[in-house]
Amino acid sequence: MKIAILNDTHFGARNDSSIFLNYFLDFFEEQFFPYCKENNIDQIIHLGDLMDRRKYVNFNTLREVRKRFFEHLESDKLHVHCILGNHDTFYKNTNEVNSIKELFSGKNDYFHLYEKPTAVEFDGLCIGLVPWMSPDMMDECNEFLSNCSCPIIGGHFELSGYEVLRGVKFRGGMSDAMLQRFEMVMSGHFHSKSTNKNIHYLGTQYQITFSDLYDKKGFHVLDTETRELEFIENKRRKFYHIEYDDENPEILVNLDFKKYADCYVKVIIKNKTKRKLFDAFLDTLYKHGVVDITVVEDMSDFTIEESDIDMAKDTLTIINDEIDSDEEIKDKSEIKQLIRDLYMEGLSSWE
Repeated sequence: MKIAILNDTHFGARNDSSIFLNYFLDFFEEQFFPYCKENNIDQIIHLGDLMDRRKYVNFNTLREVRKRFFEHLESDKLHVHCILGNHDTFYKNTNEVNSIKELFSGKNDYFHLYEKPTAVEFDGLCIGLVPWMSPDMMDECNEFLSNCSCPIIGGHFELSGYEVLRGVKFRGGMSDAMLQRFEMVMSGHFHSKSTNKNIHYLGTQYQITFSDLYDKKGFHVLDTETRELEFIENKRRKFYHIEYDDENPEILVNLDFKKYADCYVKVIIKNKTKRKLFDAFLDTLYKHGVVDITVVEDMSDFTIEESDIDMAKDTLTIINDEIDSDEEIKDKSEIKQLIRDLYMEGLSSWE
């Protein structure tokens, strides 16, 4: 038996942007649901953060999610086993009030919500499902993890030492020691795909921010017989970067401009000596439906390879680099920890 694994779908992300919502739902309608049908998959595990907004819902977002996601569950007879993520909960200290229960639980025979840690059997394979460990759930979740006999765990864990974003490790979460005894642990929450020993952060199914530029996105399939976890890549992108060099105009002319429609593009200037050519290049991008263009002109201190690395940096890494470069800051580690805590607080609320 094969089980499709989803996590961090974040319906309603980017301030309920219709562009991103369509991008997310197109992935499900054009890639995920057809894959499940073609491969006879009728069981899905969702590892939290189904919705993006913790405090309220946009009615257009809700309508589109019901029509283009939940109606497929019933028509295709797909059972979703969903745990709570931190974005699904109204309060930060309890899971009691959550959007999933209020919006979807009990309204679809194919949708199953697990608000507490639960062992679920799939074709003879026991999988422990652990929701977001809010303060009021901590003791119950820890007890479950200490005594659970399931070889595989699925959760929405905030583990210290794992990449929260590409190249940025999270500090201050729970230790992974309790999870080491399991054969495999699959987790949502952090959006970068990474693996450390038996623990797999699965990453998001699609790009959500520019920090996803170089990350592979997609979903996973777990084989209950072999216990192998297969990654199915989603090659559709929302973010691109283009190196502009008008000393090699043939490269610009041969670009596939159509692929940038409804996408966000960073144009990195290597050489720009012909103003009219540059303006025509930007006009061509806009004519092909690019949502937004960011032009980065001052790259004189970087080689091409260094430019690529720099463009992949997220906000937190850039701030840390500035702290490291400032000789007047004495206790750099303490300042970095303070900035990281504030950043993560904002990231967790993300509204």
